[in-house]
Amino acid sequence: MKAIDFACRLLARLNRDDMPAATRQVLLAVAAGLPEAPDIARLTGLLPQTCSSLLTTLERQGYVKCHDRSHRGFSLTPCGKDRVAKLFSFLPHA
Repeated sequence: MKAIDFACRLLARLNRDDMPAATRQVLLAVAAGLPEAPDIARLTGLLPQTCSSLLTTLERQGYVKCHDRSHRGFSLTPCGKDRVAKLFSFLPHA
């Protein structure tokens, strides 16, 4: 699959997804390995307070879990991994 094919398919999939765009951005940032709101804010351009609020929402929905209460570091739950995998389900299986 060429990069342009990947990009177009991903954009089409994201466009059809029912999760609010900012929430999905935060979920994908956690999936990419950014565990904390300030790091996610730098990547997404969202305010750190917004990222923190969205992380709390994602935690309540069962997509992420807080693994470091002092720094509010998050990681994906199995449910969150499934949600992210569905966004990329257009990829050919190896």
